[in-house]
Amino acid sequence: MFRFFAGVVGLSLLAAQGVAAEQPTPAFMQKDVLKAALEIGLTEEQQPKFRDGVTNFMNCRIAAFNRLMKGRDQVDIERKMKSKTKGCAKGMNKAMGEFLTEEQMPKYEHYRETLIDNMKGMG
Repeated sequence: MFRFFAGVVGLSLLAAQGVAAEQPTPAFMQKDVLKAALEIGLTEEQQPKFRDGVTNFMNCRIAAFNRLMKGRDQVDIERKMKSKTKGCAKGMNKAMGEFLTEEQMPKYEHYRETLIDNMKGMG
């Protein structure tokens, strides 16, 4: 379990030492988001499913943002993006619900909210 997150933490430390000076740290690599992910207590079997769920959420949100930016109706994009994010989060909830235990779900929900809070202002 900790090998995956140790690698992620290691990458985030590298980013903090040089690359992050040029670009902001992605929301999923923020310290509080990583901490919330560790608190879920994923097993080795759950880790790839969790990564896939988060990746699908991020891709869904990026695609929604790109569609909004290409559209002609540029009014109230922030509200529309919030709505699209909720839709993407529902998909992630469904995916996580397939393998997380009842004890892990509240911790996952905290992770999800922490991740979304860290995305505010990032598009």
